[in-house]
Amino acid sequence: MHIQQNLLAGLLTILPLAAVWFVLKIVVDVLADIGRPVADWLAGTVKPMLPDPIAGLFFNETTLYVTAAAFTLVLLYVVGMVAKRVVGQRMLDSFESLIQRVPFVHMIYNSTKKVVAAFKPQTERVQRVVLVDFPHAEMRAIGFVMNTFKEESTGRDLVAVFVPTAPNPTSGYLEILPADKTIFVDMTFDQAMAMVVSGGAIGPEKLTYLHRDGVAPPNAPVAATAQ
Repeated sequence: MHIQQNLLAGLLTILPLAAVWFVLKIVVDVLADIGRPVADWLAGTVKPMLPDPIAGLFFNETTLYVTAAAFTLVLLYVVGMVAKRVVGQRMLDSFESLIQRVPFVHMIYNSTKKVVAAFKPQTERVQRVVLVDFPHAEMRAIGFVMNTFKEESTGRDLVAVFVPTAPNPTSGYLEILPADKTIFVDMTFDQAMAMVVSGGAIGPEKLTYLHRDGVAPPNAPVAATAQ
């Protein structure tokens, strides 16, 4: 019995660390894949100039992997720094205007840009987290308002809500529904995402229903305390 309990306690202790390691490994692998051509070029240029023992020490697979990931991080930093400058913004505008002329490519670029912008931290107080009746009226799911528009025939406000699946928020459902059918809640994007990823284990103690302007109504119903 003690062995079983200790094994279970060890598993529950290691599991969150393993999840973090898994996510970090995916991120670093992507960074290394992007920067690998530069690392290979550097190895091919410098390695012949060094003695074999030193070349083998500095240009093995592990070193190239780390170098590629580090190069990509530096590149991202430089791109971000330049993009915030006036010159960098002009270069980006010129690049975007060029992309707009390429059939099909501009659709992918614009769609991706809008999705990324929707998940950026908002500088102003914009409430995007909502509850929707999904998959039926007796159940509610967390969603993120991605876009708003009007129904042409009636002038009714509609919203496009992304309902992520748990615990993998990279997949989900796109729901288009009337704006008055959504319930805005006093939950930040980070809190909502943590709740989705953890399968509901992590979340705020209470949820307060809000008006669409982000202000709680006088008799706002409060959801049950999270367990």
